[in-house]
Amino acid sequence: MTRQHPLLFFISVLFLATLACNAFAGDQTEPALDVPPAAVTVVDATAVPGAETPVAGIAPTATLPGGSGGGGTAVASGGPYVTMLVDLNIRSGPGVVYERLGFFLKDSTATVLGRDPGTGWWLVTCPSDIAAPQCWISGGSQYTLGTNTGSVPVAAAPPTPTPQPTATATTEPAVDTAVIDGLGSYLVYSDTDGIWRLPLDTTQSPPTAGEPVLLTAVTDVQQLFVSPDGQQIAYRAGDFESNRLGIVSVSGSDQVLIASEDLPNEAGSDFAVLIDQVDWLPNSQTLAFSTNIVNLEGPGAAPQADLWLVTTSGSLTEQFAVDTAGHTFALSPDGSRVIFGNPESVTRVNLDGSNRETVIEFPFVNTASEYAWAPTAQWLPSGSQAYVAIADGDPWTADAGAVLYQIPVSGPAVPIGSLLGNTLFTSVEWTRSGGNLGYVQVIIGPDNAQSVVIAEGDGASATAVKTTNNQPLTFSGWNRSGTYFLYAGLGFLGIGQVGQPPLEVLLTGNVSQQMWLTDNAFVTAVGSSGSWELFTGNVAGNTRLVGETAVDSPVVDVWEP
Repeated sequence: MTRQHPLLFFISVLFLATLACNAFAGDQTEPALDVPPAAVTVVDATAVPGAETPVAGIAPTATLPGGSGGGGTAVASGGPYVTMLVDLNIRSGPGVVYERLGFFLKDSTATVLGRDPGTGWWLVTCPSDIAAPQCWISGGSQYTLGTNTGSVPVAAAPPTPTPQPTATATTEPAVDTAVIDGLGSYLVYSDTDGIWRLPLDTTQSPPTAGEPVLLTAVTDVQQLFVSPDGQQIAYRAGDFESNRLGIVSVSGSDQVLIASEDLPNEAGSDFAVLIDQVDWLPNSQTLAFSTNIVNLEGPGAAPQADLWLVTTSGSLTEQFAVDTAGHTFALSPDGSRVIFGNPESVTRVNLDGSNRETVIEFPFVNTASEYAWAPTAQWLPSGSQAYVAIADGDPWTADAGAVLYQIPVSGPAVPIGSLLGNTLFTSVEWTRSGGNLGYVQVIIGPDNAQSVVIAEGDGASATAVKTTNNQPLTFSGWNRSGTYFLYAGLGFLGIGQVGQPPLEVLLTGNVSQQMWLTDNAFVTAVGSSGSWELFTGNVAGNTRLVGETAVDSPVVDVWEP
C-alpha cells in the first residue's frame, strides 16, 4: 500500500496531460512542403528551432493500402499514385468539359501515368469497371494527394469534345468533386453561450476564419463529434451526476437523443449511469456509445462494458448488453466490426454480435490505483487491420514497456514488436498506413523522464524528438499522409516531420486540443481554465488567432470536406 500513494499524483498528472490533446487528421496536399528553416516568421506566436535529436533513419511511410472502396485501383509498390481526398469524378480528359466516366470514392487510390501541366490534372489507370484504360481526375491539392509523383511524364490532353470559351488563366486547378454540398471547412467549439461553428478558409496559410455561427445554447458540453459527412455535430453534455447525448445540425436544429437517466440502472439510487465513449458510424445517421457507472455518495467510477446504438431520429438499441462488450471500443471504418478492449483481453466481433473471438489475452495491469487499464485499438482507414499496444503487467519499473500487435479482420492477432516506457496514460498512435507510430514514452524514476518518440510501425528505430523531466508532454497525432506530427508541452507546441529536426512554437499559456485540419494546417487551443484562444497553424510554424472561449476546458472538433 505504501507504494501506491506517491504514484497517485504522478498518475493524475499523466491522466490530465493525456486529456489535454486530441488529434484528428485532416486532408492532404500533393508533394510535401520543404523543410521549415531554422528561423521562421510567426503570426501571434514565436517559432524556434527544436534542439532535440533529429528523427534520423526513419523512412517515410512507403506504401499505402490499395483502393479502399468502389472505384479503387491496385497501385504498384514504390510507383507514382494518388489518393482521393474526396469522392471524385473520373473524366475522359483534364477538365470538366470532358465526358464523365464514373467516380473514385474518398480514400481510394490510382496509379499515376502522367500529368497535364496546364491544368494540373492527373492521368491515371482507370478502375476495372470503366472500359477505357486511362482516365483523368482533378489535381487540386484539396482533392487528391500525389505520392512518388515528382518525375511523372507530361501527358497529352485529348481534343476537347466541345469548344472551350477563352478565359483568363488562374493558378487554381478546376474543381470536380463528385459530391458538392457547399459546406466548407469549419471548427466547432463550445463556449459559455453554447456550441459555435467557425468557418475556415483552408486556401490561406494558416487558415483564416469567417464569422462564427451560434448553433445551439447548450453550455455544459463535455465533448463534440462532427459526423463523417460534416452535416451534424454530436455533443455529450452534462456533469458528473447526469449527462445526455444530442446532435445539432450545421443549420442549427438541435435534438437530445438520449439522457443518462433514461438508461437502465440496476445499481440503485446511490449510483448513476452516464454516457461514456461516443463515436459516429460511417453512415452519419447512427451513433455508438458505451456507459459507465459512478458512485454518487463517494469516489468511484467504472465502465459497464456495454454498447448502444442510437439513430439521429432517436431510435435506441442495446447492441451489446452489460459485460458482453468492453471497457473501450473501436469501430471499423465501414462500421461492420468492433474491437473491444478489456483489462485482460482484446476481443474482435462483428457489430451484429457474430464471429466473436478473443484475439489477445494478457495479465491484469497494475495501475497502482483502483483504475483498471484497458487498451484501445486503432483501425487503419482501409479496414484491413488494426493495431494495439498492450502494457506490461507491472509498468512501474524503469525497463517497463508495451507489446505491439497487429489485428487482422479475421484470425489471431500477431505480435509485431515492442516499445519502451510506461504507456498506461499515453496512447500509441500509428499513421494511416501503419508505417510509423508516435507516443509519449514515460520512464519511471527520480526524474520521471517523458519523451515524444517516433518509430517505425513495429517499434523499430525509435527516436526521441523531445525530452522533459517531471513535466508532461502530449503527442497529438499524425497528419493524413503521415509526414508531419504534432506534440506539446508547457508553453510550446511542436511540429515534427519524419526524417527532419522538429520545430517548436513558443506560446503564452498551456496547449490543449491540438488536431490536424489539413495535411499542412492544424488548430489548437492555448490558455488556461476559463480563458482560451483558438489558433490555426501551419507546418512552417506560423499561427493565426481565429477565436476564443471562456470555458474551463476547451472542447473542439474540426471538419474538412
